[in-house]
Amino acid sequence: MTTQPFEWIPGSGQDKSALARLRLAFARPRSPMGEAWFMGEKRRMFTELMGDLAALPTDDLIKPLVEIATGTGSFGPRSEWSDWFHYLLGRLIPLSRSDEYLLENLITAFMSQYPDGLAREPYRGFRADVLNTLGRTMMDPACWAGDRIVVGRLLQRCVWPNGLWHWFDASRDITTSAFFCLKYLSAEEIAPWTRSALAIPCPHWRAQMLVWMVGAHGVLSGEVRQPTQFDDIQPRIRWDWSHCLDGARFTDGPARDAFFPLENCRQMLGAVTATMTEDKILDWLASFAEYDYLEAELGDLPSRFCELYLPND
Repeated sequence: MTTQPFEWIPGSGQDKSALARLRLAFARPRSPMGEAWFMGEKRRMFTELMGDLAALPTDDLIKPLVEIATGTGSFGPRSEWSDWFHYLLGRLIPLSRSDEYLLENLITAFMSQYPDGLAREPYRGFRADVLNTLGRTMMDPACWAGDRIVVGRLLQRCVWPNGLWHWFDASRDITTSAFFCLKYLSAEEIAPWTRSALAIPCPHWRAQMLVWMVGAHGVLSGEVRQPTQFDDIQPRIRWDWSHCLDGARFTDGPARDAFFPLENCRQMLGAVTATMTEDKILDWLASFAEYDYLEAELGDLPSRFCELYLPND
């Protein structure tokens, strides 16, 4: 258990001591990692990982993470992939702060290695260390100006060619980070974390939280049990390779029935409904009106949120 409540506080970022422990705990394997393909004459080996990871293009870092996740789901756990994942984890977490694609694939690979939670830690304190590093990536100081995000560094990061920011879909970074916390926090930690996320006053942040909560309502209510069901959900809450995360493929444990702990889902649903009163929603709506494009792109999503989360009189 963490000694203090786990909260999302703008600017708090990744804990340097926790990151140092992650790096110290896992040395680089002696042999290169191989791809998740055993049927060809020659198996690709990721020899580039034996060098300076920070000097590699992002695609060269994402590919082995995809192999770890899909390989584990297809062929079961292998020490080769586990050893390499743990070595990469502490070294890629800092790089994920500036690349949402790296962040989402790092979290996908993490979930493939720990489908049933973190009760069995590779070292004492591992759970707290990953929560205080990977779980706090969204709060990196470079992404915030006070309590407002720096648009372009977090959430929807650019205008698409069609002239839209796509604020009507949940961004990859908020989606993966929220689901990561939902999965690995304890039930007792869920409500304080949820309240902290809902307390951030930034209109753009609020908009993305609202969109994510509309899309994730089926998960929080227990109707949607696996990320493999995310592809058809609108607004979008899927992320890169989330479709490969089916608990039945990874484990015979609790994630086989529900990938995200049902008690955690109940705790978050209760915290949202208790926090998001009618007055709170009106305050959020007023903040959306500060940005014409934000209010326009959200469309009827605030109304859908109210239908899902506000109690009926």
